Formats: sequence, C-alpha cells, structure tokens
Amino acid sequence: MKHKIISLLLLSLVVARGLSAQELRVAPGETLLITPAQQILQLDSLELGDGAQVKFAPGVTRWQVTSAQVVVGNEVVIDGRGASGLAGRPGADAGAMAKECEDGAAGGAGEEGLPGSRGVDISLSWGIAQLGSLRIISDGGAGGRGGDGGAGQRGGDINKCRGGQGGAGGKGGVGGKGGDAGEIALVYWPVGSKVDMTAIARRVSASAAGGAPGAGGAGGDGGAAVEGRYMKGSFAGNKKWLAGGDPGAGGNAGEAGQPGRAESPRLQQDFAKAGRSGNGAARASLPAAGNKATVALSQRVQQLEAQLELLEDRLSTLEQQSR
Repeated sequence: MKHKIISLLLLSLVVARGLSAQELRVAPGETLLITPAQQILQLDSLELGDGAQVKFAPGVTRWQVTSAQVVVGNEVVIDGRGASGLAGRPGADAGAMAKECEDGAAGGAGEEGLPGSRGVDISLSWGIAQLGSLRIISDGGAGGRGGDGGAGQRGGDINKCRGGQGGAGGKGGVGGKGGDAGEIALVYWPVGSKVDMTAIARRVSASAAGGAPGAGGAGGDGGAAVEGRYMKGSFAGNKKWLAGGDPGAGGNAGEAGQPGRAESPRLQQDFAKAGRSGNGAARASLPAAGNKATVALSQRVQQLEAQLELLEDRLSTLEQQSR
C-alpha cells in the first residue's frame, strides 16, 4: 500500500474550557513526515493508527515528543534511519591509444564513497493508554560504494621501435564509512486501568545499528598492447623483428569503509508518574501500601532502576572517553 505523506496540517489546536490542547493523529496506513520545525512536540494526546508510519525530512536530526496520552495501533513504525552515502565517482579512462613507441598512461583512481548519515535521535516520553505494536528504527545509513578505477591506455604502435606498454588500470576508491546510529529512548507510564505494562518489551522493538560500510570500488582494466611483428629492414628483402608491448596491469580494488557506531536503545517505565496516575496498572507495578513486604520490594526495585540509570550514564561517559 502506498502511504500518503501528511504533514503538520494534522497537528491541530483544540480549544476547550478556555485552554488550548495539542492533539496529533495519524490515520491508519498513512505517513507523517516530520519537518525541522517539528523536532520538538509537546502534546496532550497522540494517536498512531494501524500501519501508520513516522518518517523524517532531510535536515531533521532529532525527534522529541512528550504526550500525556498515547494510543498506538498495530504495526506502527517510527523510521529514523540515516540516508545511505552516495557512491564515489569513477576514475577517468586514460584514452584510446598512446603515441607510437610510447607506453600507455594509467587510468585514474576512483573516488572515495561518501559516508552514510547518522540516524535520528528519538526521545519519547509517553503516557500509554493503548498499545498494539511499535517498531522504532534509528540505524545509521550505509556508506557509499567507492568509485571504480579508470581503464589504462593502450600502448603505442611499433615504428622502428618496440611497442609501448599498456597503461595500468586505476585503483578502486575506498568505500564510505557507515553512519552512526541515533539514540533511542522511550520513557513510558500507564494511562488507564487496561494497560499491561509488562507487555511493553514484547510489543515495542527498537533498532539502533551502525550503518554498513561501503564496498570498495573495482580496479580499472589494464591497457592492451600491440603484438610484435616483422618490419622491413634497411636492405631489400631484409626483415627485422620488433617486439610488442606488454599489457598493463589491472588496478587494485578499493578497501571497504568502516562500519558506523551502534547505540543501545533504552526503554524505561516512569514509576513516579505511574504511581501518581492511581490506576490499576500502576497499582500492579507498585504494590498496595498495606503489604509491608511488597512495599519494601517495590522500593528496592525503584532503587535498582535508579542505580541502573547511573550505570548507563557512566558507561556512556566511558564510551565517549574511549573514542
């Protein structure tokens, strides 16, 4: 099914009781194209219908969305993949044929492929009222292929001399670097009593892989050479053998590029907001106050959550220092 591109026309202001509330709805099967002006959204409600997609226009580097109430249908995709790099230009061919007795020129080297672009940083802070299935992608773009080397020139013809050597083929260009992945963070809390927070891990998938390296370009063909032959000598009937040239060597293939850096997506429940919501799902996550043992267990879980965040921050700092 072809997706219809829709823009911020679907982002409307709804006035109620003298207050303005922002609502964003993407109809089933349609695609919302985020522009640079829409990189940060503060919403009261967000609805993504079955099969809806969110994509990003060139120039968008992040998407930060906070919404108090979110409804997500089935097979919804937020696609923030980086664009693939362009291929390098091929090297120039050296020409048809060298002058008599001269060696052929070498073919030009292929240019390096361009790097893939970085994935979009996606930061979502959502109160989830309904969840079907959601896929979030922020992979880096693939590096561009290196340009092919140019062909070597044909060696010059024999004329009282041996034939010229064929020119060497040009080297293939290096493949472009894969783009780095964008960061993905989903912080969520339940809205309503029918939300099963334990299903989040099964219904939300996230990918933040580094972009694939670009392949190296092929080496150019070596130039041909004329074959040896007998030429007329100085005396009548006398013939002299003149050697031909050797064909030029083929160019070396270019090296592959480097892969992009991957990231670790983060999905985390906001227990503080879940507790304030006072609904059944929140009570399932945070046990009732009457049971001291379960309350202590809940508090311990929250402490571990906080410690895990600190460890993630430290790990991120160490990764940055090691680069």
